[in-house]
Amino acid sequence: MFEYSQEVWASKREKPTDDLASMLAHAALDDEELDAIDFFLWFLLLIDAGGDTTRNLVGGGMWALFERPDALEWLAEKPEERLSSAIEELLRWVSPVIYMRRTATRDVELHSQPIAARDKVIVYYGAANRDPRAFDRPDELDLSRSPNPHVAFGGGGPHFCLGAHLARIEIASLLGQMLSRLPGVRPAGPPAWMASNFIYGPTTLPVRFDS
Repeated sequence: MFEYSQEVWASKREKPTDDLASMLAHAALDDEELDAIDFFLWFLLLIDAGGDTTRNLVGGGMWALFERPDALEWLAEKPEERLSSAIEELLRWVSPVIYMRRTATRDVELHSQPIAARDKVIVYYGAANRDPRAFDRPDELDLSRSPNPHVAFGGGGPHFCLGAHLARIEIASLLGQMLSRLPGVRPAGPPAWMASNFIYGPTTLPVRFDS
């Protein structure tokens, strides 16, 4: 990835275009330009941020759909119209990133629980995405759910996932191709789940489809 990003760096330094890579290649912090290493690390972060979520969402999301054939059939009928809302609901349902640790910047009280400045707190995205105060029927997979204020990408603010837009594009492409090119796709065995308390998703998900 570093070798590839070096080519991108050289190209965008010589001929910048209206894109994020060009912006980073010519960015400066406190009047000091980012160097090539800075660019390589940012590039890797963006690719990685759009990768883990993507593959775990697609794998976990497909298993959720396999367990609900009616939902899979509904999505496959009109993927162009229904994929967008389905992706957001699958992000809510799967919640590929299990948690993040944060540091409180000020004293605050949350639901009668005092939190002092500099206290370490854990944000569990799956719990937030099942909060009945935020979602009607939180334990039901509804691919047409709208609005859908899930926090699978971190909610908002300075900690919002940098790869969210890339991940959404990749997820739409992957699911769209699977629905259109793999008719009758169905499980060929149980998935093997990742042994992790940080990232949630299958390591393998065997499928079969009609030729």
